[in-house]
Amino acid sequence: MVKIVLSFVLCFLPAFSFIFAIAGERTSLDERYEVFFRANAAYRDGYYEKAALIYEKLIRGGTVGGGIFYNLGNSYVRMNRLGKGVLNYERAKRLMPRDPDLDFNLRYARDRVKDRTEGPSSPSAFRWLHSFSTSEVFWSFVTINLFFWSFLILHLWGPSEWRFYMLIGCGLLWVLLGVSAGMKWYQETHDLSGVVIAPEIAIHAGPDERDTVLFTLHAGTVVICEREEEDWRLVQLTPERRGWALAEFIERVAMTYIGGSLCKDISR
Repeated sequence: MVKIVLSFVLCFLPAFSFIFAIAGERTSLDERYEVFFRANAAYRDGYYEKAALIYEKLIRGGTVGGGIFYNLGNSYVRMNRLGKGVLNYERAKRLMPRDPDLDFNLRYARDRVKDRTEGPSSPSAFRWLHSFSTSEVFWSFVTINLFFWSFLILHLWGPSEWRFYMLIGCGLLWVLLGVSAGMKWYQETHDLSGVVIAPEIAIHAGPDERDTVLFTLHAGTVVICEREEEDWRLVQLTPERRGWALAEFIERVAMTYIGGSLCKDISR
């Protein structure tokens, strides 16, 4: 009898654990949906500060998505906090790069920025990658990878002319998407762009407030953050205009600089 019970437990405990885990995840996701809709309702009613606080809470909890950053950017722009608005639009752009509403609002916000810059550039051969999100490039590579190995196995089991040409085509796409995925990963992990979030900041010749002020930057300006030294960042507006600014006034765009882990995108 004991063996029967023990066998039952060993066989069905993993299944029950999996079911409970899925149920817990479903409950957690439902709660996050509820918080997200509550933030949207606050925004529609004109309570932009309340909406922004709720969106920020979601992000800190690890729930991110292009729509959340987009709505958060809208909230800050409505509050005339241009720096935070541009910052979150830029983050949303990484996750939904072809959204027309986002493109329109980002252009509107950029037109209000006092300082003009083109921002960091990528090698021309891979500039098209900015039109796709990291997940799109990754899953495209995974899909073509499955096709490539499927055709390879079929060709080995029963060689034929059409399988050979399909294998060659998939192989070329496999190499192209593999290189593209690697380049996209490099772009994401080496994203040095940052956004000025204070109304106006001074750019100094060195990492000290007593150093000479070279020029000033204003809210919403996108810069390249070259390196950090204690509480200071060496930033570049153009190759000719660079200097040191207090790090608290410039926030990095890269997702790795956001509190919490990146997980469920519940916004789109």
